[in-house]
Amino acid sequence: MNNKITLTLITLLVLSVALWQTARLSRESALTGLEQEGRYQLSLYISHLQGRLEKFESLPELLATNKRLVYQLQHPQDREGAEALSRDLEKINRISGAADTYLMDVSGLTIAASNWQSERPFVGRNFSYRPYFREAMEGRLGRYFALGSTSHRRGYYFAYPIHHQQQILGVVVVKLDIAQIEQEWSLSDDRFFVTDPDGVIFITTETDWRFKSMQPLSPQAKLSIREGRRYADTEIKPLALSVVDTIGRSNQIVSLGAGERGRYLMLEHEMSEAGWKIHILTSYAPVTSQVKRSLLLVLGTFTLLTLLALHLYQRRRRLLERTEFARRAKRDLELRVRERTRELTESNARLTSEIEEHQQTEKVLQQTQDELIQAAKMAVVGQMATGISHELNQPLAAIRSYADNSRALLQRERKEEACWNLQQISQLTERMATISSQLKLFARKTSGRLVSVSLPAAIDYSLKILAPRIKETAADVRLELPLEEVFLQADMVQL
Repeated sequence: MNNKITLTLITLLVLSVALWQTARLSRESALTGLEQEGRYQLSLYISHLQGRLEKFESLPELLATNKRLVYQLQHPQDREGAEALSRDLEKINRISGAADTYLMDVSGLTIAASNWQSERPFVGRNFSYRPYFREAMEGRLGRYFALGSTSHRRGYYFAYPIHHQQQILGVVVVKLDIAQIEQEWSLSDDRFFVTDPDGVIFITTETDWRFKSMQPLSPQAKLSIREGRRYADTEIKPLALSVVDTIGRSNQIVSLGAGERGRYLMLEHEMSEAGWKIHILTSYAPVTSQVKRSLLLVLGTFTLLTLLALHLYQRRRRLLERTEFARRAKRDLELRVRERTRELTESNARLTSEIEEHQQTEKVLQQTQDELIQAAKMAVVGQMATGISHELNQPLAAIRSYADNSRALLQRERKEEACWNLQQISQLTERMATISSQLKLFARKTSGRLVSVSLPAAIDYSLKILAPRIKETAADVRLELPLEEVFLQADMVQL
């Protein structure tokens, strides 16, 4: 019982550690993938925003070289010239796609503007309180984001000083409409927003977040915003955003509401030239889903392994029980087998003795039979000796005659006829060798082994052996064999 409890506790501990490690590793992996995807999307929006800003950044510097702007600043009382210049600025504004383009003197008073025909034109208004005007009057490119005090439209301002004989006569300003960029970004599934140096959101895909701060503003920040009239009379409230966790140096997991659905991975990138920070909020839900899937996979695998282990354990127990039963049955069987074996051994001994006696008798019979066959063959050989002797005498007499003729022919130098005689002698000796080989084959003692033997071949050999007797007795041999050759399992000599 104690072993089972210990095993259960160890199993639960291993499962807990496995689930904890799985959750940690899968979360890190999912966050890495989510961060890479977010960085990619963020880089696209940064490139888009920088491209839009760079498009208008050089425009005021280019306009500052226009002599008509210099002339109008030198002759501010020329109303016809100011109106003509406003028309030109309106045309330039329409071609470039800017929101507004206007000219200010050293006091900040607007003397020509592209919106000179609108209900609330900039002409006659003083914007010296804007930081971009002060930066331009200091001789550098002025940048600033603000809510238009006249149009109440969000815009980014580029301002550049107009020089004449090393003296600043005024400032030309180009305003970029931010709402258009925001509208282009609204099609994305991710949440984007841009904050100013004070942390106030002024560009966002979420309308409710506009003009809200990432954190409560300090008194100094509120004073700076009020003096620059950046957001007019808009009340800046903090966004209901709380940091849940920090990943790395700058990545954060933030919460915008209750539950997992309100969690996001927030990435940011700083645009030092504009003094902005671009933020992207990517839903944290894929991370949670991947962690859950990984945990379910590990839990399912562990469950299957546990069930498999239990199955193997039960199977082993049944196998041990069967083995024990088989061992007992084997013991009983061995006892019965030993008793039966004793009886069979005794019977087998008797049978072995009888078999040996039968084999001995069979051996004697086989030997007697072989001797009888050999004796019969020798008797036949004796009977055939006369015929074979007569058969051999004729070739011998012919050989002698051919040999004498050949000697006489050679003495007379009749070589061709002598060669023919020698050829005949060769054929006669070959015939005599055939007769003797047949007799030798027939006289040989049989081996007693059965092999595949051709019946026509055996008959042919027999006729060759009996050929002298057949010839002597003038017997008529009639042989009828089947068309196909017949094979038998027999001894060639005996057959």
